[in-house]
Amino acid sequence: MRPVRLPVRRGRPSVVAALGWLAGILLAPGTLWGQEVTASAHLDRGEVGVGQTFTLNVVLEGVQRFDQDPVLPDLGVFAAFLSSGTQTSVRIVNGRTTVSLTVQYRFQATTEGTFEIGPVSVEAGGETLTTEPLSLRVSSAPQPAPGAGGGAAGQPSDPGTIGPDDLFVVAELNKRRVRENEPVIVEYRLFTRVNVSSYGVTRLPGTAGFWVEEFELPQQPQVEQVVRDGVAYATAVIRKVALYPTGPGPKTLEPLAIEAQVRVQRRSRDPFDDVFGGFLNRSSLFGDVVSTGAASRPVEIEVLPLPAEGRPADFTGLVGDLAVGSSVDRDSLAANEAVTLRVEVSGSGNLKALAPPELAFPPTVEAFPPEVSDRLRTTDAGVSGTRTWEYVLIPRAPGMLTIPGVDMGYYDTEADRYEIASATPVELRVTGRAVEDALPGARARGSVEALRSDIRFIRTDTPRFRRRGETLFDQAWFWIVALAPVGMVAGAAGLRRRRDRLAGDQAYARDRRAARVAKKRLARAAGLAGGDDARAFYAETAQALEGFVADKLDTSAAGMIRDDLRAALLHRGAREPTVEEYFAALEACDRQRFAPVGAEVEERRAFLARAESVLSALAGDLR
Repeated sequence: MRPVRLPVRRGRPSVVAALGWLAGILLAPGTLWGQEVTASAHLDRGEVGVGQTFTLNVVLEGVQRFDQDPVLPDLGVFAAFLSSGTQTSVRIVNGRTTVSLTVQYRFQATTEGTFEIGPVSVEAGGETLTTEPLSLRVSSAPQPAPGAGGGAAGQPSDPGTIGPDDLFVVAELNKRRVRENEPVIVEYRLFTRVNVSSYGVTRLPGTAGFWVEEFELPQQPQVEQVVRDGVAYATAVIRKVALYPTGPGPKTLEPLAIEAQVRVQRRSRDPFDDVFGGFLNRSSLFGDVVSTGAASRPVEIEVLPLPAEGRPADFTGLVGDLAVGSSVDRDSLAANEAVTLRVEVSGSGNLKALAPPELAFPPTVEAFPPEVSDRLRTTDAGVSGTRTWEYVLIPRAPGMLTIPGVDMGYYDTEADRYEIASATPVELRVTGRAVEDALPGARARGSVEALRSDIRFIRTDTPRFRRRGETLFDQAWFWIVALAPVGMVAGAAGLRRRRDRLAGDQAYARDRRAARVAKKRLARAAGLAGGDDARAFYAETAQALEGFVADKLDTSAAGMIRDDLRAALLHRGAREPTVEEYFAALEACDRQRFAPVGAEVEERRAFLARAESVLSALAGDLR
């Protein structure tokens, strides 16, 4: 919420202005009495280049909240949704109070041409409002930001603005034509020639059609100085992934979007700036921090199918290289003892998706499902390392046993053909006697659970004993009946005190009911998770998140400022990771509530579980 400014007049303060200011504060969360409710929409610029971002602003005058979230037209033909944010304001000019709410939707232009953005439908103040349509031209050449001057080569744009060549994100691929399940290494690089104080990722690319392995990057990105198209930039890798295509055909790598806080030089009219400007600018005292967005362009990847000719019957689907080995922890044991068979594969490729081999064990061997362990690392060539399966085997009869060998087919991209990695069979010498020899009269069994059924005749329940000479006072039920009235009186007194406190202490009452109210809202959100209205689901979840914290801190959910809210939560004892996760969940709600296309049902249910976990952690911290 912007600060409210009262007009300055000489003499005594204006009573009308003071009353107007008070009315603006009291009525800011809802509709301002006497002010007409209007809705309008505008773009931050009328022309952008392909791959650049633009902002659609929906402005609601006269109220500071929607009855229903705005309904946007479909922009998917020429733009991709990135993120959204809201801003409220209260202005008082000459005693007249005006309230407004602005929702900013950030998009990335994807297709060249001239397009019409249809009307935005808004429900507010009990009315249904519609904005005028807008027009946007998307060109192939990069366009300067609004008001940006074309700086010379190697120089930033106008110090008060940020141009498209001042800050941008590029997706760099090591290859764009691969086989199915062959890794593609993607680096997302941020290029800048302005002072970036911080940034955050607002949209991650979709992973449909890919198995994704993230690279672990240092907490502080390594900044390099490079020259790109004759211009000097500072650049750093902000995300690095290995993508394994799960099927053939053309794939589109969607954009990654960020929002950055950039410090720009502030223009000052102070005449002393010319004298002391050099020193003061070096200390950044005349710098303003502005927000700007950037996104990478979509990238096409051609995925070729694996050849059908020569494909082995035991093909695992792995593309890369593979070696297999098998061993046992001992080669001689007695019947009915356990031995561990270890099958280890090593190489490179999508090893995490590798299924255990199918082994045909002898009928006299009982085999248990394997335990899996990995020692993997992600390099510029993809995922490499070892995956191990450990089988517990129990031979039930003596003699020489042969544990079958292992054959695993894979596709070698360097040789461009199928190969088979093999491990030789393992011999086991089993001594002792079989089960039927060790237990005369018993039948041979095929599992440990079946052997346990031989002792079902044993009585396992505990008999009831009674002590001789017991009296009434030795019975537990006697003391329960005797002390029950005392406990009921004490409980009634405690309940009465609690009700009195709830009635007299509003902050205490809100604190105590916060969890119960949040559970009801999450229950309503759970009912909406499987429906067609994703916006309603995320709106209900956001109300549960905001309402819980507002009740705990005894404040208004409509007037919460996130920076102040963060400080208040930390002051109350909330842990910083929990607070960060809470705001991340709120931002996810904002993105989905204003996104043109709703999330899938499974994604909503997963997000609901995430919101419940965040509220549970906050409830534990704010006790």
